[in-house]
Amino acid sequence: MNTISAGEFIKQVAEATGATQVQVKQILNAAGEQIKQNLQEGNEMHFIGYFNIGIKAKKAGVKLNPFTGEKIKVSACKVPTIKLSATFKQILNKKK
Repeated sequence: MNTISAGEFIKQVAEATGATQVQVKQILNAAGEQIKQNLQEGNEMHFIGYFNIGIKAKKAGVKLNPFTGEKIKVSACKVPTIKLSATFKQILNKKK
């Protein structure tokens, strides 16, 4: 499995759309800011056919540090979640 950098991804999208890399970068940055703003407001987003972005509340509790065995108090918090669509899951599991 290869890792693709943001710069390489921007280049791929620019080539696929005919837009400049600067335009693609501006659009991705604006999209990222809107996603952050929606999450801060408590909104979930559904990109049908692609993925859902949501928020999951984690309860406070006592966790175990796997390295030291020490018990640590953990505060309640919210974490972002991303769930891929069934279409993506099918593509990943398609046999060649």
